Amino acid sequence: MPKIKVINTETDETFEFKAGYGANLRQAALYNDAEVYKGLNKFLNCRGTGLCAKCVVEVEPMENVNGRTFFEKIHKLEDHQKLGCRIKVYGDITVKAAIAD
Repeated sequence: MPKIKVINTETDETFEFKAGYGANLRQAALYNDAEVYKGLNKFLNCRGTGLCAKCVVEVEPMENVNGRTFFEKIHKLEDHQKLGCRIKVYGDITVKAAIAD
């Protein structure tokens, strides 16, 4: 089971939990009370469909998650950024969350 460390850049809180191989990052984080959204985006988001880009996170190492998705290409994210709702976890990762306004 991959170990996930989520660092909330807005509140400086750190959450560590495990998720199943291939688990969705957004769903796993919310299940473990780790917040991936910033401010009111916690309530005003697309609920994981990839349309709003409010769950942008920075992931290290990128080798332990799936490749670029269609929605990440549309939103023109930087190379080290992904949408939390589109990430499938395949190994231990560290995530900086709550960076999108």
